[in-house]
Amino acid sequence: MKKALAGVLVAAFVGLWAAGAMAQAVPFVHVYFDDGSNGSYGETQAECGDPGTLASLYVVAQNFNDWMVGVEYQIHFPDGLMFLGDAYPTVLGETLSIGNSRDGHAVSWEIRRDGWQPLLISTVAALWTSNCDCQYGPQPVVVGPYPYPVDQPPHPTGVTWPNFTRVTAIGMTSLVCPGPVPTQESTWGGIKALYR
Repeated sequence: MKKALAGVLVAAFVGLWAAGAMAQAVPFVHVYFDDGSNGSYGETQAECGDPGTLASLYVVAQNFNDWMVGVEYQIHFPDGLMFLGDAYPTVLGETLSIGNSRDGHAVSWEIRRDGWQPLLISTVAALWTSNCDCQYGPQPVVVGPYPYPVDQPPHPTGVTWPNFTRVTAIGMTSLVCPGPVPTQESTWGGIKALYR
């Protein structure tokens, strides 16, 4: 009986460990409001800028955990940000870009890129508009799939090297005017009761 129980506990631990490892490796594409000068991108929320001022947004692919040769996505901008254009990081080899971040963007590289680290795809130039009014609540900046006219994938995708396999990624949402996060007082027992 003790051996059977120990076996079940070991199997459960290994299953939880594997599920946790897999959950951490989900590829995603996100828009950041900072340039990662501190070594990692992190600011996914911003207050409205003054109308007529420029903003830089950074489109970054993460957790692909493979060599990358391309990424496809589209960004849906709120009324508070007007898309102006894309700029690309200087990398070895040629960068081929079809479309743009607002209308649908396919970016590929002649020389493979490191998908184990945060991978800057594009720096988006945008303009804060007078439509950016935080009194109406959060305004999402959403990364979606490339808008193919036929057989559109449900999510952004990346292409790996050397097999040129298409990998599905999660399109993340950033916020303009994040506002306060609502909270409710509770006890630890009350919180645990929600998950029974």
